[in-house]
Amino acid sequence: MSNRRRLWQIFGPVICAVLLLIAVLLFPWDRTYSANSIFEAATSQSDRIFKGQRMKQEALAGKYVPFFGSSELSRMDSLHPSVLAYKYNRNYTPFLLGGAGSQSLAHFYGMQGIKSQLTNKKAVVIISPQWFTKKGQDKNAFSLYYSNLQAINFLLDAKDSIATRYAARRLLQMPSGKSSETVKYALMTVASGQPLSESQKLVLQTRRRMLVNEDTFFSTFQLPDRVNKIKAQAKLLPDKYTINGLTKVADAEGSLHTTNNKFAIDNTFFKTRLNEKELKKLKGSQKHFDYTKSVEYSDFELMLKQFAHEHTDVLFIIPPINAKWAKYTHLSNKMYQKSVKKIKYQLASQGFSNITDLSKDGGKKYFMQDTIHLGWNGWIAVDKAVKPFMQKSYSNTNYRIDNYFFTRNWQNRTKVESIKTVKLSNKTVVPSTGSKKKIVRQSLDNVGFEGSVLVIKNGKTYLNYATANKTDTSYLINSVQKFITGAAIMKAVQEGKLSLNDSLAKFYPTVPGANQVTILNLLQMTSGLTIDKALGTKPFISDKKNLEYAIKNTKFDEKMLGKASYSTLNYVFLSNILSDVYHMSYQKLITKSFINKLKLRHTAFSWANNKTLKKIDFVLGQQQLSSNGKFVTQKLDLNEIHGELGAGSLLMDNKDLSKCVKYILAGNYLSKSSIKALYNLDNSANISYSGGFYIHNTYFGSNGGDNGYYTFLRTSKDAKTVIIAQTNKVRGNFYELRSVMDQLMVALQK
Repeated sequence: MSNRRRLWQIFGPVICAVLLLIAVLLFPWDRTYSANSIFEAATSQSDRIFKGQRMKQEALAGKYVPFFGSSELSRMDSLHPSVLAYKYNRNYTPFLLGGAGSQSLAHFYGMQGIKSQLTNKKAVVIISPQWFTKKGQDKNAFSLYYSNLQAINFLLDAKDSIATRYAARRLLQMPSGKSSETVKYALMTVASGQPLSESQKLVLQTRRRMLVNEDTFFSTFQLPDRVNKIKAQAKLLPDKYTINGLTKVADAEGSLHTTNNKFAIDNTFFKTRLNEKELKKLKGSQKHFDYTKSVEYSDFELMLKQFAHEHTDVLFIIPPINAKWAKYTHLSNKMYQKSVKKIKYQLASQGFSNITDLSKDGGKKYFMQDTIHLGWNGWIAVDKAVKPFMQKSYSNTNYRIDNYFFTRNWQNRTKVESIKTVKLSNKTVVPSTGSKKKIVRQSLDNVGFEGSVLVIKNGKTYLNYATANKTDTSYLINSVQKFITGAAIMKAVQEGKLSLNDSLAKFYPTVPGANQVTILNLLQMTSGLTIDKALGTKPFISDKKNLEYAIKNTKFDEKMLGKASYSTLNYVFLSNILSDVYHMSYQKLITKSFINKLKLRHTAFSWANNKTLKKIDFVLGQQQLSSNGKFVTQKLDLNEIHGELGAGSLLMDNKDLSKCVKYILAGNYLSKSSIKALYNLDNSANISYSGGFYIHNTYFGSNGGDNGYYTFLRTSKDAKTVIIAQTNKVRGNFYELRSVMDQLMVALQK
């Protein structure tokens, strides 16, 4: 027998087994979990579930709602949120995410695999000020909740920003972030503001596939079974939900707990396994604790940034510390309240206005179970906030993320404004009295708007002024351009060149999901199509090459087909379809159909020559730096703007923009039946966006923001009342301005 044959007999089976294992791990396996398995996982607080994604994705796509927190979630008595939801058969079930030692950084990386499930959904966060120690997240605790799958998801989705660089640097400070050389060097690349190389992406994608398969098959092994405990605890509750009934149960359980607690102080203190000698050592031990200065504030901002990006409607709950414990250890209540105030400022100033502050309730009877964990009446207080929050339908979020909260200046800042002086996004800043002209001016002044404003009322110019630049200054209108592209598509339908039911495959068959996606899906942002990368090649070569690039990098989520999910990619495909059906470039079509037809004097594409830019009085965008208040001029990224061809490449002044609105909605560009179909005027479909407009009861809206510009457009459905505001001085208050514009439109229509 030859040596080769003998070696094969010895090692062949091993090699085959290894190759088979690799094949199994790389094959895109799928799995559906039973309802019981999901419920078990939702209450388990398993670190394997936290580290993974597949189980969470399936659960959160249904009626499960993420409850982010730490060790207090483990306090599963009869008043626990999971027990209450089970007992009273609510329309949601908490999915508990976190345990002892889980803080903001762990939660941020844990969110990376469930971003789609957070989009336009609700969430609850129990945020403890005790997370905010000087060094923030404990490195050993972080490792309990960290997996390379989380980091790889983050890296493959990363787009350069202050937040992205900060997140990468923070993970590199954790030993866990350096456990894989591949992940480590990818994090270093992202932390430096550089894009990953194609080889890095390929390796990460391959590794992600293996990790996802591992998670799919092994994450549910040996989960802690709390289902029977929840059912048993639920039997202690009254059949009918009343606060009085729940309070009786809470008082009874609290009394029983403290009576049986050998080391309870005054029978209302805390349950502990410490002996009396150990307790004595703790007396006065927390006198110098300080939660007001911490890197955790910037880690927390990562969570807020993610929530804002996914438009998640979030309820934040701030728990107290046991008042007698604080007195025993000399923990300063004044310091604690300063940290609470700082947290609330960070939330409210960015539009996170659903805040339940329980921080002053630590001395109430049976409110705390031990030193820091919510007790029986504490859970009732939580439910008083959670129950109505869940009963309300999803609310469009008005967040305005400020990168200042990633700075050391904020981490160490101890004095902040009172929460009462912060303009919350859900509270009006529009005056209720005075002339409508005065209301418009004063409202925009209140939020620091500087730019050009045009108001048309009853079809005539009502107000035309500028607090910066001029009334005919041209700005980059960004996403507001989509309503022009949407109308052009409807014109093609009207002329028989297209059908709203045409599939995307008719034009671009290699796009993932193209056979299922229709023109109407693209118009309504319900296609399920997304792209992880910035649109457009660098450098720009041609519209054709940009289209090829978009097709190559498009992803399709079948579960999101028919559901609203905003992506500029939809209108990039629509603009290229227009080029195909009219046999001319998108630029030539828009120039012919709008710029020349309407004699628009202050309109051009962003890549126009300097002579044209000067002629239309174009101004460069500016971004205000929160740390010093100075404005920094932005350079147009023409590569990316070319990539957003029909979705963010036009420069226009207010007058030209209003002409386009009137031409489309009340001119002869579209027939009445086409307008009705495009904007769902008969309310036949449950949609909030179509043809480039957000559809409100009595008006349409469109917003654009990027490259140092904000553009806001509101118009009545007959185009007789229009308000447009544009600025090239971006202060990070986009959502506040958007909210003000909505309120002004309502006021103008009265």
